[in-house]
Amino acid sequence: MATVAKLYDLGTRLNNDPLAQWKIPAISGLALSLSTFGTWQLDMYLNAEGYNQWLGNHFFTLKVPTFSLYKTKTTPHPLAMVSKKADQDAPKTACQGTTGEGAVKWLYLADDTNLSQGGVNTVYRLETAGGNKPATCQGMKNYFEVPYAAQYWVYGPKA
Repeated sequence: MATVAKLYDLGTRLNNDPLAQWKIPAISGLALSLSTFGTWQLDMYLNAEGYNQWLGNHFFTLKVPTFSLYKTKTTPHPLAMVSKKADQDAPKTACQGTTGEGAVKWLYLADDTNLSQGGVNTVYRLETAGGNKPATCQGMKNYFEVPYAAQYWVYGPKA
């Protein structure tokens, strides 16, 4: 299983958006739907909404969820290396995915190893759309993808 995701800054734009409370729950499902047609349509939507600031990537480093915000102008670049602390099923109202597979769980991730840097150490995965693995892999190819979209909210330590 491999995960590589582009992380965009939605928060800066949504902070001053009077419609943010309605947009936040809809963005992930819309992003997943648009990505099925190709990345250009998703990119066009993100640009039109002002969510075009790419901050970095999410991936795994030796099975450790890693959020590298290497596109920011801060030094050192924010890097959260975290582990799962809690999870919760996505709400029944969440986007069920491109084939109805269901939305992956919402997660609370935190650094308990002090490997993070740049002022971040906590990540929440929220507003998920799709991404649940099939009930069985019978009849599936050796390699397959289950697309999903999510919002990752990245935080630093409490002051």
